This record gives sequence, structure tokens and C-alpha cells, in this order.
Amino acid sequence: MKKLYAGLIGLTAASALALSANAADMYAPGGYKDYAPAAVWAGFYAGVNVGYGWGTSGQLACDTNCSGNTLIGPFGGVSPAGWLGGGQIGYNFQGAGSPLVFGVETDIQASTILGQGGDAAGNTYKSRLEALGTVRGRAGYAMDRALVYVTGGLAYGSVDNEAGIAGGTAAYANNPNTIATGYVLGGGLEYKVKRDLSLKVEYQYVNLGKNDLVDGNNTSYSSSANGGTVRDDAFNTVRVGLNYFPFAAREPLK
Repeated sequence: MKKLYAGLIGLTAASALALSANAADMYAPGGYKDYAPAAVWAGFYAGVNVGYGWGTSGQLACDTNCSGNTLIGPFGGVSPAGWLGGGQIGYNFQGAGSPLVFGVETDIQASTILGQGGDAAGNTYKSRLEALGTVRGRAGYAMDRALVYVTGGLAYGSVDNEAGIAGGTAAYANNPNTIATGYVLGGGLEYKVKRDLSLKVEYQYVNLGKNDLVDGNNTSYSSSANGGTVRDDAFNTVRVGLNYFPFAAREPLK
């Protein structure tokens, strides 16, 4: 019996020492998990992104006699598409213990989105998105490491549309030095791979409005005055991004 009591006392003492050491390790300075179980999304972040974009159908159409030419259908049938990449910065707001996350984000990207071609009559067409930026609000729902969100706001970019009429009668273009503005809508999924590092995938619909083409005499290529219609310069984009949270909070093990 004395041996049994001694064994129980020894086991209890060893267990107490182990628990004490473990607790000391958890709560000692620096003794924090690299990633807290409840993701903390609040705060400033900055990152990079890369993606692919393509123009929506029927960017620019001329229904009937446009400056002496009949051009039917989308802008020469071109389908702009290409890569884009750049960076973003933002700030998230999240109440303690709340899954709701609200934020603001701005980004800017260089773009290779381009479509060019010609028709049987010898007319040539080019449509290019040279740069794209947005300033957006974000609203999301956090599920541990994952954040699902919607986003929308202002979009701006440099659009270069050109039309060359066969026979050298005229060359039409919008002013590529003018920043076109419009709106952006989208959504995405962001996932924290570490306390201060996240990956995201995001879709955006970007509409940069109507950007008329004119020739050297400021004569419109397509307008209601000559029976034509100009449609919005609009694009779909899908991007992946990497965000770094330099001031991400740490939480002790509990």
C-alpha cells in the first residue's frame, strides 16, 4: 500500500510539473502561436497581384453609315484579352470576436489586355487597356482563416481604341492620355496561411464608360449624329494576390 501511495504521489507530482512547464511555455514572453485560432483581420496590409482580363462582347459598335462607312457589330470583332499585374494596399476593420470585416482597398495594375484585327473591307481596329486602378470598399465574413468578401467602388484606367478606315480616308482614336473612369464590382476569397500573410483570389467586373473615337478634325467615328453607337469599355478580370499584415496581432494559447 505504501508503494501504491508513493507511486500515486510521484505521478501526481510529475503531472503537476508537466502542466506547470507547459503553461509557462504558453504564456511566457514570446510564447505565442504563430497563428491564432480566431483569425484577426483588422489592420493595415499591402501586397501584390497578378491576373488575366478580357473585354466584354460588343465594346464598340457602329450601326450604319459612320463617316461614309458601314461598320456593323462589335468594334471590328476584336476581343481584347491579356495579363495584368500590380499592387494593392488596404485597411480592415473588425470588432473583437466579430466575424464581420469591413475595409477599404486601392490597387493599380499595368495591363497587356489587347485586341486588334481587321475586316474584309480593309478597315483595321485596335482596343487596348494600358493600365487599371480601383478604389473600393470591402465587406466580408471571416470563418477562422478564411474571409469571403464582396467589393465595389471607383475604377479608372488608360484605354486606347483606334480605327483605321480603308483608303486612308480617316484614322480615328480616343485620347489615350485621358484617364477613363467608371465603376468596379466583384468578390473574392482570402485565406491566411500565416498570422501576417494571406493569399486571395478575386473576380472584378470593370466598366470604364464610353470613350468616343474622333479623327484629326474632331469628327466622331461613332455617335448618334451619324447613326452609330458607342458601347462601354468593360472588362472581366480574375486575379490572385498576396497580402502582408505588418501589424497583425498575436494571441496567446488558451
